[in-house]
Amino acid sequence: MTREELLRRRDAVAAAHGPWVGHNIHLGHGVYTIGAHVVGAENTAKHLLQVVGAMAARPLNQIRVLDLGCSEGLYAIEFGLHGAEVLGVEGRPDPLARARFAQETLGLDRVQFVQGDAREATAERYGRFDVILNCGLLYHLNVPDVFQVLENMAAMCDDMAIVETHYALAVTERVEHRGAEYFGISRREHEDAADPATRQKREWASLDNAYSFWLSKPSLVNAIARAGFATVTECLFPAILSFGDRETFIAHKGEARELRSVPLPGIFEDRFLAPDDLRRPLAVWEGQRHVANPDTTPKFFDPTTRDLDILRRRADESEVQIDALDQKVGGVGQRLDALEGRLGAVERRLDEAVPELVRMARETERLAAYAQSLQSSMNDWLNGFWTSLNAATSELGEARAEIQRIRDAQTRPWFMRPKRR
Repeated sequence: MTREELLRRRDAVAAAHGPWVGHNIHLGHGVYTIGAHVVGAENTAKHLLQVVGAMAARPLNQIRVLDLGCSEGLYAIEFGLHGAEVLGVEGRPDPLARARFAQETLGLDRVQFVQGDAREATAERYGRFDVILNCGLLYHLNVPDVFQVLENMAAMCDDMAIVETHYALAVTERVEHRGAEYFGISRREHEDAADPATRQKREWASLDNAYSFWLSKPSLVNAIARAGFATVTECLFPAILSFGDRETFIAHKGEARELRSVPLPGIFEDRFLAPDDLRRPLAVWEGQRHVANPDTTPKFFDPTTRDLDILRRRADESEVQIDALDQKVGGVGQRLDALEGRLGAVERRLDEAVPELVRMARETERLAAYAQSLQSSMNDWLNGFWTSLNAATSELGEARAEIQRIRDAQTRPWFMRPKRR
């Protein structure tokens, strides 16, 4: 493949799946996935290569390596270039596509990348490995996943595992797992309202969980040991780009040994180590170039604890409720103002109606007096009328009696009629 063809294909992958953001891989002909300068992850790749090369039970070209949360595949490809058989597991499709492009371009037949959740990586799914890399992954996991991943690693590891991670310098929370207690601090990975598409885009954050749990160094060491590793050592050299709260822990498989020279109980019991000295806190570390990339690093990756976040969220909810109450009070005030306006209008109408009511009352009194006078006159007239009617009725009765008498007289025989004078 010519340089021009290589550049064209690299740019096509970047256009389809986004540009490389952290793993700067040389593809040949002086072409890099990011550019001909050190980005930062190269230091970690060299560090891992030296540690595994010096401490693995077998040569690099004879080991099988698992890279959990491999991102763009730099570490897996580095071990592949040294002849190792490597499986990289990545949960996001875009960095996985970039890793596969680099693997295919370099012709690494013994390197394979698969899409999968590192929290679900088990021996039943992927088999067993001589070396397992857990670099930049553990501090993105929440409880209980942080413990389950370590246990899964121990269950499918035959030789050694490398955990390169941040840990908590300050302890604010206590958790339990399988009857043991651990201490650490919660970190915000995504805001609660972030949708899956937004979380998928943030390649330097957790896959989906809103919080992660950073174990303190003593808790982290005990968690690795209790997961099933015989020894846990801290790598001081070869050195790694450190942020003051991030180091490399090397865990080896092996059998528990019984102390024969001093057969007394209580020796080297599994217990928490002495607390760490406080060093440079996360809030002041500058980090690598990709950390400042707003497209890949969320703004919510900060030293705020879960408890403070909860208090802050409750305060925000209280402010929302107060604002809603203010709005309701404002609405009541507006209604009161409107009611006062209506009452004023009613008072004005009453003021206008009072004179009319007085006039109507006077007119009513006048009409009542007139009606009383009219009723008295009517009563007098009716009394006279009834008197006249009674007199007329009496006269009418007398007239009817006289008429009847005359009729009776006319119907008598002549000899019975009264004599005329």
